[in-house]
Amino acid sequence: MPIAQYLRDCGYRVIEAVSADEAMAVLLHRETVIDVVFSDIEMPGSVDGFGLAKWLREHRPGADVILAGTVPRTVDAAKELCESGPVPKPYDAQSVHNRIRRLLAARRVASKPSGQ
Repeated sequence: MPIAQYLRDCGYRVIEAVSADEAMAVLLHRETVIDVVFSDIEMPGSVDGFGLAKWLREHRPGADVILAGTVPRTVDAAKELCESGPVPKPYDAQSVHNRIRRLLAARRVASKPSGQ
């Protein structure tokens, strides 16, 4: 996927999955460090991107979620499941990269002990 290679070129370690089921299998391994999951809403597998985001809240609550989609219902549903609204499709890679950077920066700020 072009977005995966773009994010690798930006210096991120990227793990790809072809379906929600494959993503959940990868995410079950606790030794796999995952900060952000970027997923399409419409994807193959036993659940769609919404289902994957709900599953993440239960099984990997520390991971941030970014969903991308074109379906009008995505805005309301994604607001409940993501730290910010969905990335509208078609999206450009730079906007996804910017969103990931903001999420990771907020995580770093939140993890600093008070007084620093």
